[in-house]
Amino acid sequence: MNKNKRYDVLLWDVDGTLLNFLKSEHFALTDTLSKYGLPATDEIVKVYSGINRKCWEKLERGEVTKSWVLVHRFEELFEYLHVTDVDVKAFQQHYQYMLGSVFYFQDDSKELLEKLKKDFKQYIVTNGVEDTQRRKLKLSGITDLVDDIFISECIGYEKPNPMFFEGCMKGIEKDLGTVPSKDRILIIGDSLTSDMKGGNQFGIRCCYYKKDGETKTESGKETPGVYGNTAESETEIDGIKLDYRIGNLWEVEQILWQNPQIRN
Repeated sequence: MNKNKRYDVLLWDVDGTLLNFLKSEHFALTDTLSKYGLPATDEIVKVYSGINRKCWEKLERGEVTKSWVLVHRFEELFEYLHVTDVDVKAFQQHYQYMLGSVFYFQDDSKELLEKLKKDFKQYIVTNGVEDTQRRKLKLSGITDLVDDIFISECIGYEKPNPMFFEGCMKGIEKDLGTVPSKDRILIIGDSLTSDMKGGNQFGIRCCYYKKDGETKTESGKETPGVYGNTAESETEIDGIKLDYRIGNLWEVEQILWQNPQIRN
């Protein structure tokens, strides 16, 4: 049966999209803080999460390097905690290991990938630390459900830099034997500043995922429109065009075909 597909290639973000990063972050940070005899409260995790997000946004803007981000976020946290006697690099290494040792699916994402696998080429696109990402993608079973994994460390550029996507296209061309048309590619992600901006700059269609109940963007602004509306409204947030907006990952099925497929 011809499903009249709108897209052939799906680019999936990982953290905050397929997997619940905040839960993994909470687990890894509380474990690491406890290991070093430091308080591991929800409030401290919240403070760290804000610091971490701002550091990664600086990386996305090209202002800092990833190695700076990985260490500086904990330097800033230790300053907040008035901690001076902990080896920051050792702390970072333990945290990073724990972060790659646990995963939490969002919206039954594994089942969604399994369902879409037979009809679409699916690829992971992530700025995360290579070892961490590869371990948790393997543990979660996602590695076996996608056609390739593209990590910024390996490509040499971070999302949203168009060169990151150029690197992805080289890998996809090698996989498919041809370069897919940009209008047949859809990126799905939760970040305006990396996924959506990157898709805009590279010229592919963008599906912005903000989990049901979450209404604010990274900048703290309320997102316009009603989630679950998959019409091509061409909404813009902070100058970034959104072709689609979804509040549950399974809503992407209504986007992928001319005749929307409803989840069984």
